[in-house]
Amino acid sequence: MLDAFLEHPFFLNRHRQAPLLKERESFLSHLQQQGTSRKALRNLSAELLQVVRLLKLTEMRDVSLEEIQRAARCWARQQRTNPKAHFYGNSASSFIYAAKKWMRFHGRLKLPSAPPMRFGDQIRDFARYMTEEQGLSPYSVRSHCWKTSKFLAWFGERHRSLVRVSVEDVDEFLAMKGAAGWKRKSVSVAAQALRAFFRYAETRGWCSAGFAKGIRAPKIYQYEDLPEGPTEKEVRQILRSVKGSSQAALRTRAFLALFAVYGLRSGEVSRLLLSDFDWRQEVFVVNHSKRRGSQRFPLRREVGDAILHYLQEARPRCACRHLFVTLYPPYRPVGPSALWWVTCSRIKAAGLRFRHNGPHSLRHACATRLLLQGASFKEIGDVLGHRGLESVGIYAKVDLNALRVVANVDLGGLL
Repeated sequence: MLDAFLEHPFFLNRHRQAPLLKERESFLSHLQQQGTSRKALRNLSAELLQVVRLLKLTEMRDVSLEEIQRAARCWARQQRTNPKAHFYGNSASSFIYAAKKWMRFHGRLKLPSAPPMRFGDQIRDFARYMTEEQGLSPYSVRSHCWKTSKFLAWFGERHRSLVRVSVEDVDEFLAMKGAAGWKRKSVSVAAQALRAFFRYAETRGWCSAGFAKGIRAPKIYQYEDLPEGPTEKEVRQILRSVKGSSQAALRTRAFLALFAVYGLRSGEVSRLLLSDFDWRQEVFVVNHSKRRGSQRFPLRREVGDAILHYLQEARPRCACRHLFVTLYPPYRPVGPSALWWVTCSRIKAAGLRFRHNGPHSLRHACATRLLLQGASFKEIGDVLGHRGLESVGIYAKVDLNALRVVANVDLGGLL
């Protein structure tokens, strides 16, 4: 296997004579199948020789993160005194990266055990309930659990049992977070998460009945947090800001078109598979993040052209079946956070600024466009994947100039 990226007999013999040859080759073969380049494999194989030497490995054993870090510091010191080493600034980090990746592949990396979380069993039970019985999205489950765990960690320092929790405790916690810099909306969302948790806690007998009703969120005013997004002209400006025919540019142009035309969420675009597109019927399937279930969309020509251009010219050939994959091996799906970051950077590159600079601003622009074209709230909700019409109503409060035009229409004496 080493022959695939090592050619000189001297280096081949050195690698073959070092301990744990079989374990190193199986790891490198796995990376090669994932699409890792020959240069990266060559560098990693050299790094693994130092890992074996400095960790004094003659057979595979459990290795702690602390042991790897000590060996990395030793390797960095050796590199500083090596006259042949022209650049050693990343010696320690490269060593740690190779050692952790290799040990994790063989199941031998010993990570420090996390301290037991107070009320951890209750939080895990709450997460299971939200996932299996309520059908909430993974993002909503993580968000509710995170906010709840913050309160329970704070409460756990004062009391041992949830039976002793009071509404005053919740009020004190929310007031403290507000004073620490949380915005009113963040505090309100935390109150909603705690209300949901304690509603469930009541059914399990963890707290007194009716407790959740006493949790009050701060007032959020009707027009306080209007979503702001680009106009159609500005959307075109954002799309035109992506110049060139590089892999990154073609990929960016394709997923920006999906955000702008269909108002998809970043998670929905991240989950798209190659098999979700029926090019003969000119449709594609989206698995919605929040309301669950899948939905078929007609594939508009300009969006289809952008995706086809990406598939033919930029997408690497790899085993990953997601539509959008990373630019460099090992190839894996592009995550929602990366999609948000690229979209935000393109909006800024176009010289624009909005309250939401990620994909949500393009989702907002899509909803506003549909509204101005005469679509009903039900139709807009179906396109955007909203559960209820109340989620769509917010877009009706946005384009004040368009509403003024409507207000100036001559009603022919009907009033």
